[in-house]
Amino acid sequence: MDVSHIELITTSLTPWHWMTAGILLIALELFAPTTILLWPGIAAVITGVLTLVIPALSWQLQVALFAVLTVMTTLAGRKLYKKNSRDEKSSSLNRRGDKLIGRRITLADAIDNGVGGTYIDGTRWRVIGPDADAGAVMVVLEMDGSSLVVEPAADNRTAD
Repeated sequence: MDVSHIELITTSLTPWHWMTAGILLIALELFAPTTILLWPGIAAVITGVLTLVIPALSWQLQVALFAVLTVMTTLAGRKLYKKNSRDEKSSSLNRRGDKLIGRRITLADAIDNGVGGTYIDGTRWRVIGPDADAGAVMVVLEMDGSSLVVEPAADNRTAD
């Protein structure tokens, strides 16, 4: 009796094949730049567990279950990723001055004709605001390009 390779695979498909395939896909995910292999890997492990619990599943149902679970885990993963990822507009990447808004600073250089300078945490910043003497305490209102827009502090407390 001559048994083809496809018949051999389909008749001997066990839960351990699914779980092994799932673990291999998840392991290969470590080398992939995206999560392209993670979701089918999870789906394969779930298919293996369900096949272990329900051993009467035919190989056709197992493959169909794997396909449906792959789509479901991929969609769930995308939804989870979007939920946990930051909104691009709220990202402060390359906008480190945004975290200075509201901070009190002391001018290192006088603001003359609307432009001056200061040092914050060891970094020199260009400041824009009303004319003021060096040493004046100012409050950062916003960022304008790479410059800090400032106004005089309401009280004379020292800078942060």
